[in-house]
Amino acid sequence: MTSRDEAVTAVETLLTYLGERNDTRFGDEVYSRTPDRWITFLEAATQGMSEPEPSAVRFELERSGLVSIDEVAFYSLCEHHLLPFFGVVSVDYQPVDYVVGLSALVHVIERHARRLQLQERMTRDIAADVAAITGAKDVRVCVVAEHMCMSMRGVGKPGAQVTTRVVLSGSDSGNP
Repeated sequence: MTSRDEAVTAVETLLTYLGERNDTRFGDEVYSRTPDRWITFLEAATQGMSEPEPSAVRFELERSGLVSIDEVAFYSLCEHHLLPFFGVVSVDYQPVDYVVGLSALVHVIERHARRLQLQERMTRDIAADVAAITGAKDVRVCVVAEHMCMSMRGVGKPGAQVTTRVVLSGSDSGNP
């Protein structure tokens, strides 16, 4: 396994390759901690990779309508380009015998967003985890995001949004 020091050194090498480490415009103090700051950022942005399986506090109920949590903001990193994508996630589920604390749904979203990710997989995995922790047979997840790999490079279309949806219904709940 690569150590944190080796990762910092790799970023220093990348900056040197880009010509930034030899740039005297701002002095070395500007860049001296940049590799460490970037590794700290990556550790935080991918912390979902090491989080445990989701769990939730359950509240029994006799009858309930659809439970929705809308437009939960998230940030993630595209696994193809290591560039951010960000947006909102909306989740709906039809409770069966109980509801879960709403923060559990936010934790599920964060667990899947904070990793190297594809939006399509993230949408599917959020739906599967919501079905697992809620016991719901009907789950809907919608993710709307802007991808910096599409805005900053490639087609160069800032503001374009990608929408992915997953609907789990009946016996499909465990297998998106």
